[in-house]
Amino acid sequence: MEARRSIFRWKSTLVAIAIIGGTFTLARFAFGIGAIANVNNAYPWGWWVGFGVLSFIAFGGCGFTLALLVEIFGQHRYAPMVRPAITMGLLLYLGYVVILMIELGRPWMGWIIFFSWQPTSALFEVAWCATLYTTVLIIEFGSVAANHYRWRRSARILGMVYLPAVVVGVSLSHLHQSSLGTLLTIVPLKVDSRWWSEVLPATFLTSSYMAGLSLVTIEHVLATHYLRLKPRVDLLGGLARFQIGLIVIFLTLRIGSLVYEGATDAALRFDWLSFLLWTEIIVGFLVPLALFSIPDVRQNKWALFASSCLLAGGILLTRLNTAVFGMRVKHWESYQPAIGEYATTFGVLATLVLIYGFAVRRLPIHREEPLDEDPAPGIAPHAAKAAV
Repeated sequence: MEARRSIFRWKSTLVAIAIIGGTFTLARFAFGIGAIANVNNAYPWGWWVGFGVLSFIAFGGCGFTLALLVEIFGQHRYAPMVRPAITMGLLLYLGYVVILMIELGRPWMGWIIFFSWQPTSALFEVAWCATLYTTVLIIEFGSVAANHYRWRRSARILGMVYLPAVVVGVSLSHLHQSSLGTLLTIVPLKVDSRWWSEVLPATFLTSSYMAGLSLVTIEHVLATHYLRLKPRVDLLGGLARFQIGLIVIFLTLRIGSLVYEGATDAALRFDWLSFLLWTEIIVGFLVPLALFSIPDVRQNKWALFASSCLLAGGILLTRLNTAVFGMRVKHWESYQPAIGEYATTFGVLATLVLIYGFAVRRLPIHREEPLDEDPAPGIAPHAAKAAV
């Protein structure tokens, strides 16, 4: 009974956030972007880009990261985590598209990117690769739905193209994840020296791996807890070992670039941006690195959950520091995200969580064994037993 009440409270909160976000979205299209946002000519890339685009795409990397690990590198022991990762990746990419359309307006003109050929533009590459990769995610997720609903012909066709789609999807993800860093590399006079670097494409790609693995861990712990399934702590511990190597690579690039670019003096200033920088590095990366290195942490699902949340927060703060807080413009210009920018972003995020919860209850996304014979109320039978 208490579990049912807890789930109801969470759902009610998410629905309320989604409704508020939808109201602000309608206001944006009815009265223009100025009605709900504070973006201006000096700060055209505000909260929507830093959180809604750069971060959604980073965490959407969970799909290609698990597909790379399982299908390309042959780590098939992690196969049970591929379906949740693909589903979350698809939803996050769709969320990124929605937020981008809210910011840009005129979503009915989106087709123009397919006919306005600009191969030398990093943004054009991101748009094309993200669009194609979203299509790949639809194919990968479609095979799950087709098999579950016994659409035999569709399942057969999707099964034939699944592996090629995975290979194409992994390739496209590497291109556009790194290209997001390229977008900021080409504006060295606007990004603060504490975050601008020639290796931004490499750090963005590495952080997308970490973001994907963090989200997979967070989702697995929460989903198995609320669905009353046995968590695969052994697999989560294995992902934590991968995270150790990725964090070391990221910090080497990150701190090395500070030294190489001559930004150490700026990094040691006693100001707000330096506080954000060291919060990002220490709390967001060094603390998770230390925690993941402890064997007892790797054997405890809630310790892994907390460590992954810290790492996810560090990655989110890195993206916001680079694209929002660390943006340098003329001193007389200013930018503070408006309530409408927060509301639309979190409204989209709440909607994605609700959709994901619905998908988990209706499709065989989780295939872990149940903790007991009586699954939680409202859980579909297939979600409480091993499927396939």
